[in-house]
Amino acid sequence: MAPFSGAREVAMSTITRTAITRTIPLALAACVLVAAASSTPASAGVSFGFFYENLSPHGSWVFSGSYGNVWRPSVYGPGWHPYYDGHWVYTDVGYTWISDYAWGGIPYHYGTWAFDPAYGWVWVPGYVWAPAWVVFREGPDYIGWAPVAPRFSVGVTLARGDYDDAHFVFVPHRHFIGGRVRSFAAPVSRTRIIVNKTRIIDRNLRVENNVVVNRGPDVRTIERFSGRSYRPVALERAGGPGRAIRRDEIRLDRAGSHNVLRAAEPNRDRAAVRAGADRRDQGGQVARRSGNDNGRGRGMYQSRGRGGR
Repeated sequence: MAPFSGAREVAMSTITRTAITRTIPLALAACVLVAAASSTPASAGVSFGFFYENLSPHGSWVFSGSYGNVWRPSVYGPGWHPYYDGHWVYTDVGYTWISDYAWGGIPYHYGTWAFDPAYGWVWVPGYVWAPAWVVFREGPDYIGWAPVAPRFSVGVTLARGDYDDAHFVFVPHRHFIGGRVRSFAAPVSRTRIIVNKTRIIDRNLRVENNVVVNRGPDVRTIERFSGRSYRPVALERAGGPGRAIRRDEIRLDRAGSHNVLRAAEPNRDRAAVRAGADRRDQGGQVARRSGNDNGRGRGMYQSRGRGGR
């Protein structure tokens, strides 16, 4: 992977209060709202400002000519890939990515990752929860996956522009479920070769019982290679950063605005980042006056993996 170029940070000067809120099911990150209430409704407002507030301590917001306002994690560097540090769990909503990162509850389940020519890997915000916004490839020796493009829509036949062959991560079948990906991933130099020996699994992302699921490879194939039997784990017990997920938090409001379910909805309003910075500064002042940082110093989630990485 080519090293990323220098970041052009977005200026944060004038104050704007433009609301960019989408009302959608709130998933993994509900417990980190700055002014947390004692309970969270099944359907809560998640906005660009929410993403800004919770991801800012772990990276930088920049403006991409291709995708608008995007986030780049501070761990990013040459050779980094968003799907190295974590593992797959076979759940009742399909293959679910469990990140090692404490901030992983948002960018691996909302929105998608894209490789920007100026900044490298960045996260493009989206407002629909999924167990993993990836497309799978499978062959006789390997299973691979890559993030779907921001333009991707759930339930449609995959087109070449919905993924990039160069971005696939491959592991042997026997290490796909449960294995830490970085330990078993095929070398990047072999990616193109393996791509030519695998096929796309189409329509793996779809809606079942008003929840976006990711069905991916046939679990019987993985069982044959691994010599193990797998039964789907309830999503609520899948583990990972933060608290357990409640099913009612991730159900889609089919009567709402999401008739077309997209992986990402790029935000090109530069004022949105300035407004988020202002809100965050104001929140910090209040916390300092009250002697309470509302958990911001601890990062977004308490992780059993790599803590605040």
